[in-house]
Amino acid sequence: MEVDQNFLNMDFDFKHLKKINSSWLKHFLYASYFNLLAILIFITGVIHSIFPWIFVFTPYKLAKKIVDGTEKQFSTNTKKRN
Repeated sequence: MEVDQNFLNMDFDFKHLKKINSSWLKHFLYASYFNLLAILIFITGVIHSIFPWIFVFTPYKLAKKIVDGTEKQFSTNTKKRN
């Protein structure tokens, strides 16, 4: 099995906060919020898999909230850098 070295290197970026123009605290709060949503996706997804009539679109809506939030934050920071 061949390991892609670029894949391994993606997990470490010591200039990440500078690249996204964010403070440690702001990044911590955003990441914690999105991680909480991810936990809710898991919980509601498991409940929905057992009882399909409960939380019919909730995991999807929560995941979309994460994607929309990160894209909004990323595009805002990208515009500041350009």
